[in-house]
Amino acid sequence: MIRVALADDHTMFREGLASLLEEQDTMTVIGEASNGVEVLALLKEAPIDVLLLDIEMPSMDGFDTMRAVRKMPNVPKILVLTMHKSPQFIKNIIKAGANGYVPKDSGKKLLVQAISTVHSTGTFHTPETVSIVMDSLKDDKHSTEISPREKEIIQLIADQYTTNEIAEKLFLSVHTVESHRKNILLKLGLKNAAGLVKYAIHKGLI
Repeated sequence: MIRVALADDHTMFREGLASLLEEQDTMTVIGEASNGVEVLALLKEAPIDVLLLDIEMPSMDGFDTMRAVRKMPNVPKILVLTMHKSPQFIKNIIKAGANGYVPKDSGKKLLVQAISTVHSTGTFHTPETVSIVMDSLKDDKHSTEISPREKEIIQLIADQYTTNEIAEKLFLSVHTVESHRKNILLKLGLKNAAGLVKYAIHKGLI
């Protein structure tokens, strides 16, 4: 059972979110908070696996909360819930210590997937995050190793196109697309999109 805590200053949104998550057989809501101070109190009371965190909260906003949570023992995975989608904002929440982010206008399916993924793998990244990372990589020395065709495929992957759809869109065989995908990750020494984001953070690219 994934133990989830919710932090958002809008009571109606928070309660609706709690009801939605309680419907899941694999999740339970441990507690709710309306600001960062209450989040820290919750973490002292009970172990939490995943913290859903709003950024714009009174008393102690999401950025200050993340920094404080990172200093505590048994740090939960942090998923930021926000309406902001600008590249710079996403960069800032990743730098601040978020394990991933979910736009507030996402559907139930994506939210549940995000919680399960971040709990099992430690990270969850939307196509928007991958796109931002790829833009950051353009200034890195490895970018010279990535061909224009490979960059095109990376962008389509980030836009959530399947291998078959990419092959059809670019008039390539499925085998060729898969070969490109493997070569891209091999050149950068990575295994998947999550590894790509970690690489960019480690290199200070975002």
